[in-house]
Amino acid sequence: MNKEHFPRELTEQEKELLFSALPENKIGYKIYRDKIEEFVVLGYGRFGGGNLILGPLDTIIDLDVASSPIFAISKIVFEDHEIYVTIHQENENQIEIDIQNFEITTKIHQMTEQYRWTYSNWEPGQKAPFDNSEVREVHLILKSLVLAIVPEHRKIWIYNSKDGVNYLIPVTNFYNEMMLLMDVKEPETALNPNLLFTNLSEFTDENLGQAFLLYNKNWNRIDLDYSLFDPKMIHSKK
Repeated sequence: MNKEHFPRELTEQEKELLFSALPENKIGYKIYRDKIEEFVVLGYGRFGGGNLILGPLDTIIDLDVASSPIFAISKIVFEDHEIYVTIHQENENQIEIDIQNFEITTKIHQMTEQYRWTYSNWEPGQKAPFDNSEVREVHLILKSLVLAIVPEHRKIWIYNSKDGVNYLIPVTNFYNEMMLLMDVKEPETALNPNLLFTNLSEFTDENLGQAFLLYNKNWNRIDLDYSLFDPKMIHSKK
């Protein structure tokens, strides 16, 4: 097999797959589309294959730097194959991407697509992407800052109307904040984040909203003006 040479331009197929997770009509995703148009493929990430690093020409990859949080994902389903796209948050003017089943991307034009979906298109009031399952919504700011939890998918994200982005939230970090807030110490509960989804009705909107504010304060997922919230909501029992 020929060894790939870097840097190189993204192929049109690769761009089309990446753009499936980045709706052009939402400003936060459009910014990423524009960057990807300008960037080149600098080389492989730590996992090789479809794990690639994009950035400006003549920049250097540092594989010792941990992956940044996931920014957007999409899934494209064909008759016999599925392609799963992951785009990480930009870090120091580079974007890590991962395209599962990367080896079949050159044959996309020969394949029959059945459907595609992404969390990026979701807006408050809608059911979950792909399967129309129930979404628990917690409106920290009505219709503007909305925490979404989908038990069927075991996914959490925060919708921000300022840029239209659905920021995916790591379940374990979020759950840890909520357990600290609720002063839960029993290991079978405190160390089992799956309970967030199986027992979701047991958590109040206040529990969930406060857990997000504390998570965000500690992990800086999105920029927030904390003066908009009750100070009691952003002080933990740590």
